[in-house]
Amino acid sequence: MYFVSPNAGELYYLRMLLTNVRGAHSFDGLRTVTNGEACTVHDTFKEACIALGILANDGELEKCLQEAVVMQTGNQLRKLFCIILSECNPTKPELLWEKYGMNICDDLQHRLRSMFNIPNPTDEHAMDYGLYILDQLLRQSGKKLENYKSMPRPRHDWGQIVVRESVLNTDIERLNVEQRTTYNSIVDSVNNRDGRMFFLNGSAGTGKTFLYNTIARSCRRDGNIVLTVASSGIASLLLDGGRTAHSTFKIPFNVQEDSNIGISKDSEYAQLLKEVRFVIWDEVSMQHRFCMEAVDRLLRDIRSDDRHFGGVTVVLGGDFRQTLPVVSNAGREQTVGASIRSSFLWDYINVLTLNQNMRLEQQPENLGFANFLLEIGTNPKEVVNLPSTMNKCQNMHEMISSVYPLLGKDGPMSTEHLTERIILSPRNEDVHKINLEALGNLQGEAYTYLAVDKMIRDDHGRDSRFTTEFLNNLNPPGSPPFKLDIKVGCPVMLLRNLAPKEGLCNGTRLVVTRCRRYVIEAKIITGEKAGEIIFIPRITFQPSPSELDIQMERRQFPIHVAYAMTINKSQGQSVKYVDIDLCTPVFSHGQLYVALSRCTAARRITLLMPNESNECFNLETKNVVYPEILL
Repeated sequence: MYFVSPNAGELYYLRMLLTNVRGAHSFDGLRTVTNGEACTVHDTFKEACIALGILANDGELEKCLQEAVVMQTGNQLRKLFCIILSECNPTKPELLWEKYGMNICDDLQHRLRSMFNIPNPTDEHAMDYGLYILDQLLRQSGKKLENYKSMPRPRHDWGQIVVRESVLNTDIERLNVEQRTTYNSIVDSVNNRDGRMFFLNGSAGTGKTFLYNTIARSCRRDGNIVLTVASSGIASLLLDGGRTAHSTFKIPFNVQEDSNIGISKDSEYAQLLKEVRFVIWDEVSMQHRFCMEAVDRLLRDIRSDDRHFGGVTVVLGGDFRQTLPVVSNAGREQTVGASIRSSFLWDYINVLTLNQNMRLEQQPENLGFANFLLEIGTNPKEVVNLPSTMNKCQNMHEMISSVYPLLGKDGPMSTEHLTERIILSPRNEDVHKINLEALGNLQGEAYTYLAVDKMIRDDHGRDSRFTTEFLNNLNPPGSPPFKLDIKVGCPVMLLRNLAPKEGLCNGTRLVVTRCRRYVIEAKIITGEKAGEIIFIPRITFQPSPSELDIQMERRQFPIHVAYAMTINKSQGQSVKYVDIDLCTPVFSHGQLYVALSRCTAARRITLLMPNESNECFNLETKNVVYPEILL
């Protein structure tokens, strides 16, 4: 097809439709867009592109809220509205509030009316209703509405988690000897304001997360402000009050060696950081050392204390047998150099090790497999033999059927069935193929969502030198695909931290419950918020130029199908049944160790090997271990 400039108007939009609409036999067919059971023939090709979702439109967010209002009210709408404000950059958010504010606060109205005996508002007084409620609330505390602006702002409540004394005492008594020694060393540093740095080293099952939460609760009970963060969204959900390190410390996405975090010393957030006594940072083994070093400089500056991390006691945790920081186009030296082990901070860190595997004490029959995992994680031997007790399958179809035996049967799979099973593969390309195959086996109508792709103009304001079709064919790391196919009942994974406090982190798994043109309804199936219904709008992704060598934007739903995921993405999760696709061998440090350690029993692991390996009794596969990174 001939190239058409974006300045060509309707011709350009016609070309966009021709490259995305299948089965059209006429121009009217190209302008026909189906939304549910309704078919609309639009007057122009541009309107059809907007309705199809492949062209940006200022009214998209209003239609998103409009669809959500039909399905839910109250709590879910408030969460959606917060996501729209924080992630979608609405040009006129006040107009959205004026139109949908009453729906967003619908359940609050009923609760407040019963609490304060407030009569039902009439339509002509609806705009004043929120102020009336606020006035009533303020009067309960002896304040008046006219003095509201001069009232002191509430302090940030991070770290102020309610601690139940009886539960804390029980947890302290459950600590084993190693955990109790570690507990005493860290708590003493916090209470004495020593500002020491620790690294908690331990493999899966040694109780690191349990120990983190016990120490954090103990320090909070004593009135100390504690920040619990993790390098990944999934790991942060396991910590009391946990959030990702990037969101907590405002770390730049593309952090550099000399990057500074832009938090003013006079801001309210800086006042919080001045009072912090203790920081827990989990999964640092997979985080770039520049992140820790940037936070070190930040706390030194804000707290006016030249000690490391401004005198705050810091506990870093992880397992260097697992995957390391991902560095684009990097070799072994660059990957090792990005680790905290290569940072100047490491020389001042006290290493504490947990060796007693609490999980295996409850499952002694898996002790042999645990020893095998330690060998996989520490022995630099390039080729290893996998246990014959592991199951084997012949092809992708058999692999999907073995881990999801109910897929394709009548009725949707339960959330328990989905959360205890996963397929792992080293490469994104193979994960995409597996997910498409599994989605095809699921009964029901498929919904296709196309993204809006466009180039970001350079500093001189020059237009794109790439066609839209070229951008559509790109699959930037960490971004959703241009063409997203999903079905009601399929599991999906979030690709962005939308609302960490609400359990919506990068890596959170959900099940799709309803699909609309501008919003997707889903149910959380992992973490403390499991079972809650949320709405997902389209947001804008900007892949790093270092990944693609071009600057582009993609506006798409921040999810992808999650019957399968990459090995790196699975770090920090444990499931009951695991299928591992090793047709393409692992290619980086710790991948095989992470894949095998997602499950505690070899008999519940199924392998898909290259064709020439399926006939072998002792299955051989590649392993990558960097001994210089291990403790």
